[in-house]
Amino acid sequence: MPMWMPGTETQLYRFFAKIAALLLGRMNPVVSVYVRRSVACGEVVLRKSDIDLHVLIKPFADVSTEAEFLRDFTRKFLTLKRRLPGMGHCEVSTFAELAHWYQIRAYSWYRDRGWLRLYGQECERPQVSLSDEECRDSLLWWFFQVWESLPAFYRTGDVRNCCNQLLDMVNAYGFYIGAFTTPQRRADLLQYWQKVSPPTCESSELRTAYRHGFRGDYRALKPWLYQETLRLSDTLYAHVVRKLEGEGCPSELHSHVPFAFSRRTYRLVDPLCPADVTRALTDMEKNPGVCVTTEKALKLYLYHRNPWEYYSLQAHNQPFPFSPPPPEALQRAVRFSLHREVPRRAGFAIGRKIDRNPTIGLQSAQCRLYLEQGKIAVSAADLLQQYKLACGTWPYREISSLDDYFLYTYPEVCRTIAEISQKVT
Repeated sequence: MPMWMPGTETQLYRFFAKIAALLLGRMNPVVSVYVRRSVACGEVVLRKSDIDLHVLIKPFADVSTEAEFLRDFTRKFLTLKRRLPGMGHCEVSTFAELAHWYQIRAYSWYRDRGWLRLYGQECERPQVSLSDEECRDSLLWWFFQVWESLPAFYRTGDVRNCCNQLLDMVNAYGFYIGAFTTPQRRADLLQYWQKVSPPTCESSELRTAYRHGFRGDYRALKPWLYQETLRLSDTLYAHVVRKLEGEGCPSELHSHVPFAFSRRTYRLVDPLCPADVTRALTDMEKNPGVCVTTEKALKLYLYHRNPWEYYSLQAHNQPFPFSPPPPEALQRAVRFSLHREVPRRAGFAIGRKIDRNPTIGLQSAQCRLYLEQGKIAVSAADLLQQYKLACGTWPYREISSLDDYFLYTYPEVCRTIAEISQKVT
């Protein structure tokens, strides 16, 4: 079994990242290129880790010029992604936008973990703190962002990423309860979680898997890792003050998740009943629309990550015992959307053909509809109808290419962001 050599593997990835940074940095008006997360922290696993970049640019005079640059930049980045090993995600912002992003989504600063300059001017990363309840609660957005992605990794049998998702959730949890004060490396997170958890055969096997960079057959760890995330979610629940009220959900709930409004079935389990968890995970492995979770986790998710989905669950499951999310939860969901980083990310997803049914227009329309009319849609058709009745002509066109997106949809979303930002409390 080959041992994991993170130092050597990180240097190789940094070499590829440097090439990408030099090529992207030649584009005007790029100021700096940074690498984040595992490559910056020195925790690369060859052929398994990603190179995540953040590109800082000068501000544009108008949104149309900005959109043209982003179209060209996205094309160039996607070309590099096809040609350079390990290229992952790329985020683009001005320095002022980065500071604002960290201000409204404080968790992002901690999630990025590392910040290493590859090209251009040295720009000291804006500092954040978890000094108030709003910043601290943003960690729950991160926690449940990771929680949402876990079932897909489980179905593909990606044990390493199942472990990474657990460790990211442990990271958010540790900051939330005050166990951490500085960004944590994954090795430290694993040590912390095993220190506060009862020892098991699986936890011992996980240490071995981690030391070997998950090179080998560790599929037997997959159900245990998922069960640990269930246990962690319920442990977190006891520490959270702001959450939905109510209990007594049936074991199966049906939803259409905004804003793709794709079908999802929640299988609610007790993490302390291994037989129930095993049956539910078997179902989830076979069915892409199934998500195994707990009632407590679902209440936190509907408050802190996706309060829009509450109304779909309420419509498709009668009676539904949870109280609706309060206005402050919906206002925060809107506020998290009012940043150009959100439509820029959508452009990368469209370019990679990850998002074949772009939802950024629906998300933007729902934010406006809620702020101006107090209305929340439960389907794409319902959103389109309500928007036309309340606001007039539907402003978004069908997207079939990067040109369609950046030259038409992106400027319209940016205008909406500018117009409604003043209406968010």
